Amino acid sequence: MMDLAKKRVGIFGLGITGRAVLDYLLLHEAHPVCVDEVTQPEKLRELQRLMAEHCVEAHLGEIPQDALAGCELVIVSPGVTLDNPILAAAREAGTACISEIELAYHNCRAQLVGITGSNGKSTTTMLLAHLLSGFRKAFAVGNIGAPFIGIVDDLDENDVVCCEVSSFQLEASPDFHPHIAVFTNITPDHLERHHSFANYAAMKRSLVKTMIEGDSVVYNAEDENLQPDEFPRRPVTFLPFSSVGEVGPPGAYLENGEMIVDAGNGEVRIARDVLRLPGLHNVENALAAALAARLLGAKKNHLEKGLGSFEGYEHRIEFVRELDGVRYYNDSKATNPEATVTALKSFPQAVVLIAGGRDKGTDLTEFMSQAQKDCSQIVLLGEAAGRFEQVLREGGFDAITRAGSLEKAVETARKAAEPGEVVLLSPACASFDMFESFEERGNLFKELVQKL
Repeated sequence: MMDLAKKRVGIFGLGITGRAVLDYLLLHEAHPVCVDEVTQPEKLRELQRLMAEHCVEAHLGEIPQDALAGCELVIVSPGVTLDNPILAAAREAGTACISEIELAYHNCRAQLVGITGSNGKSTTTMLLAHLLSGFRKAFAVGNIGAPFIGIVDDLDENDVVCCEVSSFQLEASPDFHPHIAVFTNITPDHLERHHSFANYAAMKRSLVKTMIEGDSVVYNAEDENLQPDEFPRRPVTFLPFSSVGEVGPPGAYLENGEMIVDAGNGEVRIARDVLRLPGLHNVENALAAALAARLLGAKKNHLEKGLGSFEGYEHRIEFVRELDGVRYYNDSKATNPEATVTALKSFPQAVVLIAGGRDKGTDLTEFMSQAQKDCSQIVLLGEAAGRFEQVLREGGFDAITRAGSLEKAVETARKAAEPGEVVLLSPACASFDMFESFEERGNLFKELVQKL
């Protein structure tokens, strides 16, 4: 356990994560020092009011480089890079700068599962917690928008924490140690931060760096970047899953309409049709979650009941409504092109796609190819609109419209969609050019669609 009483502890970033950390520090009688480089006047005033309510030291907007001087520890929100000059100054002074999940880990009594990957990790995290909740207390936290630190005081050794972990969080989590690590896949993402795919993939795989004998790694056998030899060598058990061919035992795979799961404690077979979520990618998520659940004691009846009752994850191919024969779906969680490609493959109908946001600089070749097959119209917005339009037009796709706001994009998509088609918000980009989070973007989309 980490004793924080009377210690001066910095918080860099006051979004959802930072505010949960602030509550935790105040509860544990620490002395928080809050820092946020907020620029929008309305949000600045909101943070100023919050800091005044809590009577804590705060540096907002223009931040002096020594704002964190004297802090014994700094908690860094995922959106803040470790090479930020203010953090660099703190680190040079010998101050440890760690993530919120690292802080929570040091104060956690429960069993811990870390779930990461480029796509599918949120659904897998939520599904695993759902499967486990049939017979024990389980919590879904982390990068899904529910800070780990917010529940850590209420946990005991019989509970399970299913923690979605991003590459940003792993950068500042040197001791974070899951008992089970789940890897859905690794495809190019966040290259604007990690500078190369190799760096990004290595950061993802670093989730296993603290694991010991008796721990387990569940991995996608079809992903060349997730083969056991690619990981830092640890004395752990590797359990593969695959939707295209037999693997293991131990392992999980799809064969003749059955999901076959063997975690080394006996094989169970479950009809694929039990799973309510569409798409082969969700079968892969289910195989991964089922393997991890079996390692944690789930029986066949727990898996069948959980898979049959799970309705999906908000903001991931989430049905919103049907209007005039057109079905509207919110896939705001699709923050890279690969996720949008997966979403497009889920629909047999033609799609009017709303895409764009903050560009991550990833390759758009597959996105362009899939869009040509599946989209009748694409509405682009945000900082990435220019590059996306250029790539699409160079590839021969011209049914493109620009929109200056999500409101305008929804209006344009409604006019473009024919009965029987789908309107899909699946941005293939981060949200931070126009929104605080993908959740805010998705919620606004749903609100706008409901008003049509």
